[in-house]
Amino acid sequence: MTIIRLSLIVMCSFLTSCVSASRSAPLPYSALNTTHIAEFGLIRFWGDETSPEISSYVDTQFEQVRASGCRRCTKEANFLALSGGGADGAFAAGMLNGWSQHGNRPVFEVVTGVSTGSLAAPFAFLGQRYDTALQEVYTQISDKDIYINKGAFALAGPSLYDNAPLRDLITKLVTENLLDEISREHLRGRRLLVQTTNIDAQRPVIWDMGAIAASRSKERRTLFVNILLASAAIPVIFPPVSIKVRSGDRVYDELHVDGGVTSQITFGPPGLDLNRAERTAFGAHRIKNLYVIRNGKIEPEYMAVDQSAPDLAKRAVGTMVKYQTLSNIRNLYTRARPPISICRSSPFPKHFPKSRKANSIRPIW
Repeated sequence: MTIIRLSLIVMCSFLTSCVSASRSAPLPYSALNTTHIAEFGLIRFWGDETSPEISSYVDTQFEQVRASGCRRCTKEANFLALSGGGADGAFAAGMLNGWSQHGNRPVFEVVTGVSTGSLAAPFAFLGQRYDTALQEVYTQISDKDIYINKGAFALAGPSLYDNAPLRDLITKLVTENLLDEISREHLRGRRLLVQTTNIDAQRPVIWDMGAIAASRSKERRTLFVNILLASAAIPVIFPPVSIKVRSGDRVYDELHVDGGVTSQITFGPPGLDLNRAERTAFGAHRIKNLYVIRNGKIEPEYMAVDQSAPDLAKRAVGTMVKYQTLSNIRNLYTRARPPISICRSSPFPKHFPKSRKANSIRPIW
């Protein structure tokens, strides 16, 4: 079942039900910028604005790169951004595997993921050794491994489907050993970033998954899983993920949903000045290459649409997401110059077949 079809169900259910679930301690607006997560340091920032805190964060990263002893890393850096796209997330898995086989896949200093891209991001971050695991995520699962149909009970809750199976799958994949590997790379100056949407604030949040992995908190695995689950939690289709935060001596909850609600692709907040930080850490600008893998087609695809509400809604939502993605790519390309030397985008091939054979990569949902 595709996101578009699910969206139609959402519209129908909205018309037939106004049941709402109360929240115990929603974060008040006055505390929006004063929160932190207990036992963790700086592990997140807004994805739509820069701040002195972010500048200091980048300075720390580049100092770690310099201290790692990687001489090439002081001259050149490669970045990878993985987009949303639902079932089409299998494209990134296939492309990364093919890239490895071609023999010229770089080590990425920064890997970012949104929605289904966030599920692939940890494997892409850790490199070619995890290509097989990445491929299996998109080839060895079925719908029952992702969600449970709640049926009529859906109208009494926050979502139409229960994604507990997806949580179990992510928990199985995110082992302590995997977190330790991500932690080691983080301390060498590499960054694994995942975007969610704070649905209360209507703003993107970028999470430093490496910082979470590198923390000494016993809750690091739980939080890591929660962020990945939230980044792929399509609103109303799947339940939002509640994140406990502190402000002063009070504990509140934030609701986080699919990162694709705010943007299909992310790299960093607008106005982020990498050149300034590079001059400080390395004495000069580096060659910087940004690779973008778009999980889905961005070209218009003609189709005669029946004049029925479901068909029109399905077509409208699909068109909206497609042009949101195109706008995100154009904006990223504009922002990448001149701080980024080269920006390459790899969307679906224009004539990629819609049908798939039984042994081809299966959709993640």
